[in-house]
Amino acid sequence: MAYWLCMKRKYMMLSMMISGPRQPKNDIDVYLSPLIEDLRLLWDEGVEVFVAYEKVNFNLWALLLWTINDFPTYGNLSGYSVKRHHACPICEENTSYHKLKYGRKTCYIDHQKFLKCNHPYRRLRKAFNGCQEDKTAPPPLTGDRVYIRVSHIEVTYGKAAKHSGVKNIWKKSIFFELPYWSKLDVRHCIDVMHVEKNVVIV
Repeated sequence: MAYWLCMKRKYMMLSMMISGPRQPKNDIDVYLSPLIEDLRLLWDEGVEVFVAYEKVNFNLWALLLWTINDFPTYGNLSGYSVKRHHACPICEENTSYHKLKYGRKTCYIDHQKFLKCNHPYRRLRKAFNGCQEDKTAPPPLTGDRVYIRVSHIEVTYGKAAKHSGVKNIWKKSIFFELPYWSKLDVRHCIDVMHVEKNVVIV
């Protein structure tokens, strides 16, 4: 199925709605708990469904392939802190950032390292940050490696999480309660709309 087909209304299924003037941020796992229980049921036991066309019943199994969201929600769902200096979940503590002198905002640079070694953009200095890029991209974290990092983290919500005194850029996502989640190569996708509008070349 093409990517754009899954964004059509007839292929979407509203599983829940979080009401209120503010989003729950990292506490979204509380709202996701019923969904995770249903997904586990669909993976472990399946549910009996009726096919109206053939007039037969069959056992349906299903899995969550990935989530599609904007970048801040990516942080809430994946358990990675996408704010401040280390916002890149691939580079982590080696994220290349630059704080603007007058705007005081943080921008992220040196992303030509994700291109092929002989790509012409690596040699373009004026179009980027004035430097030729020679570094290579770090390998992306697999689901198993992420799970090893977060498996020992105790999940806390609300004020307890803010005042725990532990500085960590990862938290344990509730999606790791799904037995297959750590085996998926791609777990979270950025919506094309946000990539086109928010990603720029500096």
